[in-house]
Amino acid sequence: MRQIPIQNMYYILCYAWGMGEMRGKVNVGVERCNSVANLLVHMLLNTTEDLLKRGLAQGYTVYGTEMDGIKGKINVGETLKLGRYRQGRVFCNYDELSSDILVNQIIYSTLSYALRMRNLSEQNEGRIVKILRRMPQMKQVHLRNSLFKSVRLHRNNTYYQFAINICHLIYQSLLPNESIIGKWDFTDLLNDERMMNRIFEKFLMNFYKHECREDYPDVSRSHIRFQLTPFGMTFTKSTDEAYRLLPVMETDVTLYNPRTKKKIIIDAKYYKETLVSKYGEGGKIRREHLSQILTYVMNQEKDNAPHTKDTKGILVYPTIDTELDVSYVYKNTKHVIRVSTVNLNQDWQMIEQRLKEIIKEPSNILNTRCYR
Repeated sequence: MRQIPIQNMYYILCYAWGMGEMRGKVNVGVERCNSVANLLVHMLLNTTEDLLKRGLAQGYTVYGTEMDGIKGKINVGETLKLGRYRQGRVFCNYDELSSDILVNQIIYSTLSYALRMRNLSEQNEGRIVKILRRMPQMKQVHLRNSLFKSVRLHRNNTYYQFAINICHLIYQSLLPNESIIGKWDFTDLLNDERMMNRIFEKFLMNFYKHECREDYPDVSRSHIRFQLTPFGMTFTKSTDEAYRLLPVMETDVTLYNPRTKKKIIIDAKYYKETLVSKYGEGGKIRREHLSQILTYVMNQEKDNAPHTKDTKGILVYPTIDTELDVSYVYKNTKHVIRVSTVNLNQDWQMIEQRLKEIIKEPSNILNTRCYR
């Protein structure tokens, strides 16, 4: 997936983070962002500049120090430990309004990390130095996943949420350089199938939420239980235990229209190669992917909900070259299973059009008896 244009990668990340409205906030170009690493740094720099113009968030920070007189509250334990109260000196804890709070510390620390990144563009390097000088003096924190999880932001604080998302992705993609002490390498994000699969999945979810709400007002992940009934002798006396052992499936994206009762289950698959081939035979759809989407579709059926009898399942793969779009009907049911690709190496308007077309009624439906 090396040929995904930088501009498209930016849009994908905006949707993946649930911030489609931020698409026009960063001017992305090849001269500015010749790699995903430089794209993320460029995004963070632009967002940080906006935050500095608006004014950094502030919060009350607790400080403790020995002093003459009293400020805030006297820390009796520390005062006695120091033993200088006879000279009129006490240890006090006091609150002070400051920009030296967690969200700003994370941004400051991420920019400091990025400054040591190999292959960082000269333009980004220069901008980082200037912005760090503009930021108030603050504590540099050790970045870790638990730190990002502890961040709490108001829903209307879009710019900060956007900045923290960028910081987290930069942190997840950095590795210490093995030969140069103090330098960081940015992992090839586009070749990290596990991380890109999560991003692609969230991108599809939020794209359909944002762009197709009229056709499908309800877009979410849905939980599906296996329709298995305990049979015959079991290793436990209670059938409740047998039910408890069954795993619960969770879809990547489920589209539903309460008015028309139309329902679509989408499974996002980010792979370098859409089809697989063995022993020189032509490419085939991955068996485990077909099994998974079919399992979702068949087990979501409910006798008291007729619309679940014609739920459609779609496997969606990103691609940069070969297009694929085939549909099948399972046995004598109304369930259509569709396998489609979206070419990410094209103008964004074409990508939007393709994603909307995928969830429409397919015209090339084939019968198959691959599953009995």
